[in-house]
Amino acid sequence: MDKIELSKHKKQGDTLYTPFTSPSGLGAKLSLSSWARCWLPEFLWIGLIIRKQGRKKGFENMYHIIEELKDEDMVIPQLSKIFGLSAEQQRKYWSIVTRYVEKNILLPLTVVITSDINETFYDSFYDFSINVDENISELLNIANETNRFHDELSTDICFIVDWFYIQNGRLYISNEIDIVPTALSEYYKCNHEDEAMRIYRPVIRSTFQGLCNLDCSKEFSEKIWKVLGKISECNPLVIVWDEEKEKMEFYEIAKQTIEYFAANNEDKKMETKYSVIMGMTCYIYRIYQEIIEKQMQNNISGRILFRTMLETYINLKYMMQQEDEVPDVYDRFKAYGNGKYKLVMAKLREEKYTVSDDSQIDERIMELMVNEDMDEAFVNISIGYFDKTSVRAKFKKCGEDELYEIYYEYATNFAHGIWGAIRESSMLICDNPAHIYHCVPDYHAEQNLRSVLSDCEMVMKKTFEAIADYIEFPEFYNI
Repeated sequence: MDKIELSKHKKQGDTLYTPFTSPSGLGAKLSLSSWARCWLPEFLWIGLIIRKQGRKKGFENMYHIIEELKDEDMVIPQLSKIFGLSAEQQRKYWSIVTRYVEKNILLPLTVVITSDINETFYDSFYDFSINVDENISELLNIANETNRFHDELSTDICFIVDWFYIQNGRLYISNEIDIVPTALSEYYKCNHEDEAMRIYRPVIRSTFQGLCNLDCSKEFSEKIWKVLGKISECNPLVIVWDEEKEKMEFYEIAKQTIEYFAANNEDKKMETKYSVIMGMTCYIYRIYQEIIEKQMQNNISGRILFRTMLETYINLKYMMQQEDEVPDVYDRFKAYGNGKYKLVMAKLREEKYTVSDDSQIDERIMELMVNEDMDEAFVNISIGYFDKTSVRAKFKKCGEDELYEIYYEYATNFAHGIWGAIRESSMLICDNPAHIYHCVPDYHAEQNLRSVLSDCEMVMKKTFEAIADYIEFPEFYNI
């Protein structure tokens, strides 16, 4: 399916809906189902016949089977519905199938369709001399070849199911639609490499979707996948990202630049503006330093710290833009931060909560800092954003829309433990088609992440650029 542009989404409340999911449109009637999860197990027997007999012979034999089933008024392709027939009818059904299909072709299904699921099928195809591992392997192979709806074998299965519905009288082809009867009558004659199949395959699949959307048993499919999942092992895959050793060059320059700041700018060191600007610069640098020296660039921690670098940078740039209109903006920023510390400290002091003696939080240190500029009796507490301006608005006012919409939004997923971040960092894809390629928790911390060093370097450079008109830089630093 083509990707839908953001501009085509419709905003309702705080959600952007696609043209398919809007509550006021198709979304109210939309019922989603998965080919692999909901439909495939019903038709695995058809896939096994085509795969093991070959496409040409498999189609021919399925045609004969359907013709004979029609005479018995049992033109049913779904296993769950076949299993709903009487035992006598089921035996008749499979006796017709085995006139054209060797029993060993459907034998692998007895690994998952055991006697407690359907005794008639099990008795018809089970062989006590079977090699269980070989049959599990056969099922894994067919599941792998048909796991995706657009796979060639999956489309072949859809074609046979379409033919079932034509023969049982539930599919009628309008004379006004040329392509559908053409596709249904020509599909089996063509190889998948033929140019015409580029047109026929989507028609076959869409016809199938219209027929089977409400005509399959999700409960049956779940049961089959559950059994197959139990008898086969997970095969977790790890994406390995290399560490970026070459990013150390700028870090050395940044370290020397910070050392230069420490040795110069004596004329500003008593200013509140200097204290705040350089304090924030050092905070950003220290995060950058910790990511590099503690080698967190490929870790979750690196992404969370990168987000903090971004937010600190944007507050810094925002204040420097505001200082002409708000001369005491730096004092306000300090007061805002002291208020945040005071809120926590006061709750502890008033024994609303208690923390362990080993906790990272030290009430005495917090009290010292809150009272550093003035007695806390004069320190207000703000529970909103600094300067009552949201983070998003600050990025926008600073002309840093890309930083917010791409980098900050992405990193926020990691800071807040949102599923996308959890999936990328802490879940592995299981490369087992019988497990429907599910996700496996990364218990052994094997998955690393793509390095944040390049993005950290970018924010560090932006920080230096933001303060360049205020702070003297060394000659070796090229702004």
